Amino acid sequence: MDQPKPALSIRELFAVKAAAAERRRAEAEEAAANKKAELEAFSTRVQTYEITDEDRARALLRIRRAFEAGERELMLLKFPSVLCEDGGRRINNHLDGWQDTLPGVMHKIYEWWDRDLKPGGFTFSARVIDFPGGMPGDVGIFIGWPEVLE
Repeated sequence: MDQPKPALSIRELFAVKAAAAERRRAEAEEAAANKKAELEAFSTRVQTYEITDEDRARALLRIRRAFEAGERELMLLKFPSVLCEDGGRRINNHLDGWQDTLPGVMHKIYEWWDRDLKPGGFTFSARVIDFPGGMPGDVGIFIGWPEVLE
């Protein structure tokens, strides 16, 4: 006579647990690969992008709107600190030459500010805006202005 099949077995529970762990590992691996590919594609765009007249006009409109809303600065954009040649260390520590560590188009934005906005009284800054896992994450590029006209 055959033994009746148990309603539940330890072997079955461990098999289900192992399968779920393998599924989570595969999903995490796929997510990491996708994130790496996205970062590589973004890095390529950052290094090769040329600022257009439309980009400048859009930025100026955003600056005007922020000013009219009573803001003191506008974050134009953000990017991962790993794109900086030093991983964002100079920016995070406010060290001389931080602007020279800005990658590709971010440095072109700095040059645009220096040439076209600085003479009008605007400021430019970059700062690390988040610290995932205690490490520098994204860097924000900011255009600022004084609260009152001196």
